[in-house]
Amino acid sequence: MAFKNNPSRRRFMVGTGAAVAAALSPIGPASVFTPATASAANGRLIPAGKLGTITYSQRDVPTRVGIAASRALGVAATMGYLGGPNFPQDPTDLGPLVPLPGGWAELFEFLAKCGFKQIEFAGYGQNAANPGGDVPNPAPGGVTTPQSRAAYLAYARTLRGFLDAYGLEAIGNHGFIPNTWYGPNSSGGTMAAQDYERLQTELEFAAILGTPFMGTGNDPTNSGNRNIEPWTVAGEKWEALNTISRQWGIRLYTHNHSPAYNFLQDGPMVTVTQDRVTGKPIAPTQVRGESGKRLMQHYLDITDPALCVIEMDVYWAHVAQHQWRWRYDWEGNRVEDIFDPAAQVAEQPQRYQLFHAKDGDATGEAPGVGNGYNFIPFGDPRSDIDYTGFYRGVGAKGHYNANYEQDNAPGGTSDPGQSLRFSRISAAGMTALRG
Repeated sequence: MAFKNNPSRRRFMVGTGAAVAAALSPIGPASVFTPATASAANGRLIPAGKLGTITYSQRDVPTRVGIAASRALGVAATMGYLGGPNFPQDPTDLGPLVPLPGGWAELFEFLAKCGFKQIEFAGYGQNAANPGGDVPNPAPGGVTTPQSRAAYLAYARTLRGFLDAYGLEAIGNHGFIPNTWYGPNSSGGTMAAQDYERLQTELEFAAILGTPFMGTGNDPTNSGNRNIEPWTVAGEKWEALNTISRQWGIRLYTHNHSPAYNFLQDGPMVTVTQDRVTGKPIAPTQVRGESGKRLMQHYLDITDPALCVIEMDVYWAHVAQHQWRWRYDWEGNRVEDIFDPAAQVAEQPQRYQLFHAKDGDATGEAPGVGNGYNFIPFGDPRSDIDYTGFYRGVGAKGHYNANYEQDNAPGGTSDPGQSLRFSRISAAGMTALRG
């Protein structure tokens, strides 16, 4: 199918206010692309304007009935601990049992008070009882209709209003990326009409939020397949998708977990006789040789820097350093080749626009065994990820948009305030990072 002409911004900017219009410049808010020199000069490695979080860390908060909604419904609010007067310096000071925020508006108010400025969404839904209601389905039954699109975009304006009310900026999201796409190696050589309409709707939603990036929580392709061929096709796919998204002034980014920094299988079939991890003798085995290039580096090498950027999860990059330590070269030799996450970024800082600032406590596992780290709040004294060294090593001080993430932050029914307390600890830890 032929792509439509560039979308008119005027048709959705009407009624959204001057703040929304200003946020929709073709290159997005300037602060996210350029170093915040005034903040960087004072020694902060993460400038105040780039202190962010992904809402996956607080995913329990939007889904519960908030304080205002509980009062309106005449029901008891969820109670929990947000920290006392000495918190977070003393993380054991839990403070009194208090009503807990719920829904987007109350979460944004809380995060702003913690010192966060940027919000990366991990979905847009919330409990329908909270102000603004729940997110409408943009494509019921897989089909985007004029009615579903209008309702969905109206919800975007509601979220934008909540962000503006607390001085926050949307920096990205983990959301819809089409399975079909326009390119010579795509299925059928074109994008399905339903996928195209849904993608346009998602891009318009993101433009209303004012975010310069829209992304996914996944790798560019299945990182379980390390052969060079599918990763080359993935580069073509993401270039094609970014050609569409740039019409909205938005760049699409991919994420990474540890497999994305495993070794690319790009050589001939070779015979190996040593175990990759232990080096112990094994029966002769045929494998594909590896030059030493990592999967994500190949993706960066074959894509247009003006189009394709990525988000590094710093925790999972360090897990990759722990896991993927040995490779088989093109002669079948076992070679030690240790990954350096900071050096990876420093070689091409403009390609790394976003980080997941996720901290880890070393498990003591031997190299190549397990993940090597457990999740902890950012800046926790147990941290074994040298974030000061990492930020010094990546260069381009003040350039990167850092989003706190902690997969195990929610405390469930036994401690429903935990994700919010961990957010306070992490905001303080990110603020204190100096170098």
